[in-house]
Amino acid sequence: MEPKTMTRTLAVPETVFDDVTECPVDCSFTLPDYLPEIAAVLKCLIKPVIQSHQISGDRVVADGTVYLQLLYLDEERRCVRNFEYSQPFSAAFTVKDLKSSDDITLTGKAGYVNCRATGPRGADVHGAFAVRLKAVTLMPTEVITAAEENSLFSKGEELCHTIQDKYAQKQFTINEVLETGTIFPAEQLLRNEAAVLITECKQLPEKAIVKGDILLKTYYVADTQTGTMGCSKNRIPFSQIIDVEGLSEQTLCECHAELLLCDVHVTQNGNGDNSLLSVTLKVNLVLRTYVEERCAVITDAFHTQYPLKLQTKRIIPTRIVSLQQENQLIKQLVELPDGDIAEIVDVWCDIVPTETHCENQTARADGRLTVCMVTRDGNGILSYYERMADFSCDFSESCEQMAVWFTLIDCDYTRNGKQLELQLQVSILRKCMVSNSILAVTALSVDETAPYKREAGMEHCSLKAYFASPGECVWEIAKAEHASPWQLQEENEISEDVLKESTMLLIPFS
Repeated sequence: MEPKTMTRTLAVPETVFDDVTECPVDCSFTLPDYLPEIAAVLKCLIKPVIQSHQISGDRVVADGTVYLQLLYLDEERRCVRNFEYSQPFSAAFTVKDLKSSDDITLTGKAGYVNCRATGPRGADVHGAFAVRLKAVTLMPTEVITAAEENSLFSKGEELCHTIQDKYAQKQFTINEVLETGTIFPAEQLLRNEAAVLITECKQLPEKAIVKGDILLKTYYVADTQTGTMGCSKNRIPFSQIIDVEGLSEQTLCECHAELLLCDVHVTQNGNGDNSLLSVTLKVNLVLRTYVEERCAVITDAFHTQYPLKLQTKRIIPTRIVSLQQENQLIKQLVELPDGDIAEIVDVWCDIVPTETHCENQTARADGRLTVCMVTRDGNGILSYYERMADFSCDFSESCEQMAVWFTLIDCDYTRNGKQLELQLQVSILRKCMVSNSILAVTALSVDETAPYKREAGMEHCSLKAYFASPGECVWEIAKAEHASPWQLQEENEISEDVLKESTMLLIPFS
């Protein structure tokens, strides 16, 4: 017999795919005529950028561009030179039963790279990078919220979780001509650092207005004889409208920005001087909205007269308790390489989160810095070094899980003897969550073929003495004795479920 029950279908997030594919990089190139010849390779940097993806059946194809940057020394070994090369790539994944509504996240991560000069004007590059695909689907799960039947007792727990509701993105391009106030040859641009910083996400009915700044730093060689470097800093504001169905001011909303392209070239001003920068920036804004779902679910049940068969499913609901964005100043000491270092020519950093810790009303995000530096010795010869450093950021937050994203805004440094003192301005977006594990009842039925029998000698008794130990639960005692837990509490004039001390209980039988 199946008792009368009330059910509800929950949308439970489940990760249906999470895998990484490795993409090789094998290319050869020749320097353009306006660049000097290669005396020594300092470093080859690799950066994969995913620009779009397509879903066809059970295949997901990510398309993007991998950017290579060759830093090398010219014939005099006193000046750093730069050559940039890019090539498109595609990464394919096979994902069974993928739905168009699934939340798909694609990320690229640089791997190893080896570069060697094949001649004064040529180089070979061999390396690899990784593309990760994570797909999360909302799995419909039917749970029992209430059961009505004589002699059937149930207990429940409120389930509260946050699920993704809407996903929207918008790509836009910014073309700017910036004045630097500095005159330099066109071939002397070295590298660019660009960070997209969201300053406001204003939520309106059916749309969001996203405002922010792109912080652009352009490094160049100011003097080819001495190898002296200069830096141009610019802040480029933007404002974009993203249409989001169902969005309101009260909607929980998460917004990310991804830089897809940063192309900088020198151009001439009206006097014919190379003092302007022609900049093309492509940005992808990603916006996710969330809704909170609450309902009471039955976690256990029993029948006082017949065995009860239960089907259960483990559910781990996760609820977002806060979405925060803030800036922090991270200070870090890095040991300098041994040897003759007369000057620090250039320093830049790559920053990635590694893991998070949440306990005792505090949360901590750990990260790793890759510190890249170009140095000059007493003879004017340049060298390249890398150093790794671990750091932590602490927050006053009560949560059980936390996801973080770092955006490096600025990097300043000073030399202190054999150490480099770094001061990093970092924008941190963090999503704080709590979760609990619930064993929800999804189906139940009464087996009337095997009714419970009273103990020998207890067939006509209405009460039974039970000696309970500290820590025992009234519910579990009633379940084991096939008695009503509510009558047990009323008979013994107790309200708590967990007994604090040894107690003799009188168990009533109907």
